[in-house]
Amino acid sequence: MLKRGRQPERVNAIANSSSEQQLKESFETFATPHLRAVVDLDALRYNLRLIRQSVADHQEIIACVKANAYGHGLRAVAECLQGDGVRWLAVGSPAEAIALRRWGITCRILLFPTVGNREDNVLAASGITIGIQSYEEAEAVARAVNSPVSLFLKVDTGLGRFGVSTADAASVTGRIVSKLPSVKLDGVFTHLPFSDVNELPWIKDRMREFGRSVREIRKHVKLPLVVQAFSSSGIAFGLKAPEANAVCPGQLLFGIEPANVKNPDQTRSLGSRAVLQEVSTVLGGLRRIPVGSKFGFGGALVALRETRLGVLPVGFSNSILVSREGQVANLLGQIAPIVMVGLEHAVVDVTGIPGVLEGCSVTLLARDSTFEITLDRLAHLQQRRAVEILTSLTAKAVYEYVEPECRPVP
Repeated sequence: MLKRGRQPERVNAIANSSSEQQLKESFETFATPHLRAVVDLDALRYNLRLIRQSVADHQEIIACVKANAYGHGLRAVAECLQGDGVRWLAVGSPAEAIALRRWGITCRILLFPTVGNREDNVLAASGITIGIQSYEEAEAVARAVNSPVSLFLKVDTGLGRFGVSTADAASVTGRIVSKLPSVKLDGVFTHLPFSDVNELPWIKDRMREFGRSVREIRKHVKLPLVVQAFSSSGIAFGLKAPEANAVCPGQLLFGIEPANVKNPDQTRSLGSRAVLQEVSTVLGGLRRIPVGSKFGFGGALVALRETRLGVLPVGFSNSILVSREGQVANLLGQIAPIVMVGLEHAVVDVTGIPGVLEGCSVTLLARDSTFEITLDRLAHLQQRRAVEILTSLTAKAVYEYVEPECRPVP
């Protein structure tokens, strides 16, 4: 079944806060009508079931849907996950958190720690759990909010990005609980991504330290705590964290497995499926270049044979393409080199491909390996991470959501 109700993915709610207005502008602005992204929601559910089977029954799933659900469209993904029983979602920006509430998402929402101004009163009124990393931040939230507010304390176990140190986490918790009665500390979490099996000894050591810190934290908190330690990498590697009762899968939900760049043969796979099914555009501007003629930027290219070129209405500013040589597209089941990528247009060599007409569909990425342009291959050709390609769809693509017949998890 193909759903065409949200194309492009947009924020339709009335912007009652500056954060939501910013999200509305970022999602709506300049979405390219001719860049089509097909998202398989059944694959998302399949991956969620795999994750549930891979962790203990008591482990809470906090589904990370930051960055516009990794470029898959926040609203549709959030509705799908909530409909499949997910009780917690996590996002990286206040605007996304507030928009989820405006769209009718009722499950718990965790806002990861952020930098910059934050409308804590709006977040609290929307029932958002705010991630903080210090007593001072918790105190500032309590001052800004005139009602009880839910907080999660971020602990830095070694990433060096956000969080209180493991050594100070218990004392900070004690101060929050004893001095800020309007604040409810509902959880403690950390983030320590990895991909190489050689990193496991250090990861396990840091998780033991996190467990010791959580045991000290529990001495200050009477109510049950949500304790999240591992995300996608830890789930895929089957790791257990002392004291933890929650996991926070992100990329794994969308079919991005931990990639061992140093030792590809040791890459760990859970067997997830790519949720992004296809990215395509249309062909136009067909023309012939005589043999021997120079063309391209600065006449850098030469037609070694009579060459037939076509124009794509997408470039590096409004699609997943980048200004780099070696990229390809698929037309009518055949690979065609992309010979130029400009700001808003690209040129593809369709020489020798029979039946090519203006208006033909051009596939830029496909889950089906027979198209020869899977996400992994495109990431290799573009020399960037798969998640960078996915998130580059935001504000550029028209989204379509498909829900094929459900497949059983093996």
